[in-house]
Amino acid sequence: MNRPGPSGWIKPILTLAIAILIGWFCVIGAREIVQSLDAGVLNNRKGPDVLLADRPLLFWSVLGFYVASVVTGMGLAALLAGIAIRDLVGRRD
Repeated sequence: MNRPGPSGWIKPILTLAIAILIGWFCVIGAREIVQSLDAGVLNNRKGPDVLLADRPLLFWSVLGFYVASVVTGMGLAALLAGIAIRDLVGRRD
């Protein structure tokens, strides 16, 4: 007799937790992007800051990379959350 163990619901819960964590990091990244746009400065913690007034091309290219990273992370978080929710509430065999 095969009885389903706790692994049937632990994996989707862990997947959902990872999706929430990635989503939270995306929220933090989006806040940083909005603050950078508002101040006109990209805070570089390992080197000199990038000012919009001094180097606009570098500012917009790095900001575009940050935006693409946050959007990709949000997509990954949504995909993982969808998979986890499907596994939690989906049909069981």
